[in-house]
Amino acid sequence: MADRAEGPGSIRFAPFELVLEPEELRRNGIRVKVSGQALQVLIVLASERGRLVTREHLHKVLWPETSFGDFEHGLNAAVNRLREILGDSAINPKYIETIPRQGYRFIAATKVEDEQVPPLPPIASTEPPRPPAKLPSRRWWIALAVAACILISLACIRLKARLEEASRLLRIQRLTVVPFTSLPGNVTSPAFSPDGSEVAFGWDGETNGAGYDLYVKAIGSENPLRITHHPSEKLSIAWSPDGRAIAISRVSKEGASGIFLVPPTGGPERKISSRSSTYWYGNELSWSPDGKYLAFTDHPETSYQSIMLYLLSMSTLKATPVTKDCKEAVLPSFSPKGELMAWVCADKWGSESLRLLNVGDGSTTELLKVHEMIGGVAWSRDGDSILYSSPLIGGGLWEVVLTHPERAQRLPIGHDVSDLTVSSSGHRLVYLQSSTNTNIWRLDLEASPVQAHKLIVSSAEQESASISPDGRRIAFESDRSGAIEIWVCDVDGSNVLQLTSFGVMSGTPRWSPDGGLTAFDSRYGGESNLYTVDPEGGVPAKLNIDIPDKSQPGWTPDGKWIYFTQGDDTGEPSIWKAPSQGGHAVQLASVPAATPLASPDGQYVYFYRKKRLWRMMPDGSSPEELKGMPELSFQGAEWFPSKAGIYFMTHANGKTTIELFDTSTQKVRPVFALEKAAPYWIGAMPVSPDGKWMLFPQIDGHSSNLMMIENMQ
Repeated sequence: MADRAEGPGSIRFAPFELVLEPEELRRNGIRVKVSGQALQVLIVLASERGRLVTREHLHKVLWPETSFGDFEHGLNAAVNRLREILGDSAINPKYIETIPRQGYRFIAATKVEDEQVPPLPPIASTEPPRPPAKLPSRRWWIALAVAACILISLACIRLKARLEEASRLLRIQRLTVVPFTSLPGNVTSPAFSPDGSEVAFGWDGETNGAGYDLYVKAIGSENPLRITHHPSEKLSIAWSPDGRAIAISRVSKEGASGIFLVPPTGGPERKISSRSSTYWYGNELSWSPDGKYLAFTDHPETSYQSIMLYLLSMSTLKATPVTKDCKEAVLPSFSPKGELMAWVCADKWGSESLRLLNVGDGSTTELLKVHEMIGGVAWSRDGDSILYSSPLIGGGLWEVVLTHPERAQRLPIGHDVSDLTVSSSGHRLVYLQSSTNTNIWRLDLEASPVQAHKLIVSSAEQESASISPDGRRIAFESDRSGAIEIWVCDVDGSNVLQLTSFGVMSGTPRWSPDGGLTAFDSRYGGESNLYTVDPEGGVPAKLNIDIPDKSQPGWTPDGKWIYFTQGDDTGEPSIWKAPSQGGHAVQLASVPAATPLASPDGQYVYFYRKKRLWRMMPDGSSPEELKGMPELSFQGAEWFPSKAGIYFMTHANGKTTIELFDTSTQKVRPVFALEKAAPYWIGAMPVSPDGKWMLFPQIDGHSSNLMMIENMQ
């Protein structure tokens, strides 16, 4: 480790004391056992309290001789260990704040205690007196003056930066979060009235879960006013600038889909536009400040595989597309003056960009790119910054200043944030706080009748299970640590171990045939890549394969190759295989094709294509659709090939059922009806090697309410 300059004797942050010599951590005066690497990380972070410490700096200072991959895993493990010791959380940090893709910041209040060292007496000089120096020439005086000006300028710049940071911290300290709704059921799509005194939102609490209706609730009141009586599967909301109408975009099974205007106190609806999209990403409406245009999202007439942004003229009711070069343009939000519109390009899953549309000339610029999802977008009152949420990484609330987009910062307030809206005064922000509890269930197939019970349980989400070849262990993905990571446990759900600490979405684990490795995909660094990791723990190894955008791995029965989906993030998936150690990839199935899984005997490779299940030979030849197999209802991962046939999940008439397709007779029989809904992303529903039991995910709880942040300025 590199030498560190001498500093204070200890750093206190209640109830801890970090002693720098000897290096140790104490809690209430009692020494706490901390590993060397974790302690060194804490010393560096605490010594730079309030400042960003980059991962590159930590690599240089603490792990200079270590490869980058080993350093990344070592640093993640050290930070996780520190949070465990300090009782800290990555989602709501008290001590160590993660700055994604950059590093960490120590945010706790500290008190530095110096060791008092008596000054040394002056040393008498033994040198003979020197003759007086010559006065510097005029040229030197000029150089000194220039240098002084430069130093003063640099000092002013640094002082300004510190003052700005101090102002930001003071503003953050004034923020308070209070519940705005505490209603049973679920809410969605909040929108402030123009004067900021009321909030419109969707709620399903009075429809027995049949869908959302529009409600309005005044600040300070308790009871919301119901405005509509047409329950909708999805509902987006925007208040007109003059306050006379509320626009709603509705997706309904009853054929009442479209965009409507309704008075804010209730009354007849007026349809102003049809819409064909049943896709919903978040609040998809935004009204321009001058009231002339309403921005919305919909499929273009030429393609149901993409989403575009449109401006609807409120005078002619004519819709004009305004986005291009993006297959999924979502979350429009007009700036306070209306000259810009923020929107999100989400055509690459797990790597999205926040963009700005110049409403005047139609040009678009990319403001910010993030390696995660963006769940909601809103402008600050002055239009100088944009607030957005990141639901995949703990649901944090972020702020990006337009003049410094590289300095996007997470606000240390709020969690599980998705939709958001800012009042016209800028003093209040209302956001949707939602949480879903998805657990992995075990279904005993030999019981009569078949029986299911919870197996892998937490208060977070866990999906995409994979059973080891010997049937003794289970790998799965879960966001219980904040981000979606890879975990393993014993077959009874005990001895849970976290295998990855990338801090970004990692999933679809698959065991190698010998059980010695688990393959998975991760969007660490932005692009989806394949990795393998020892299920007993260790550093994940990236597979160097010569094509980009790889996900959904699956092994060949001999373990020599890995099947995978290429291009899934871009919406043009195809199936390839590559050596299990990495190398040259070979295409097996063309676009569209995804989720390759080998049959138990290795004779076929099954895959998903256009809501249907297909199969082909291991070399990619003889592709054919499985005749008699029903359409799949979810995202193409809700099936699994077994010796008995293809188990799959279907959803119809509000009921989710597991069924079995016999490939020899082409007959389908029901197996089990879930008590509750399944998540839209199933990930996997594997069958044990002996065929006696299987796993599936189920949503066991979901709650959402609106929260309000006061004192935004």
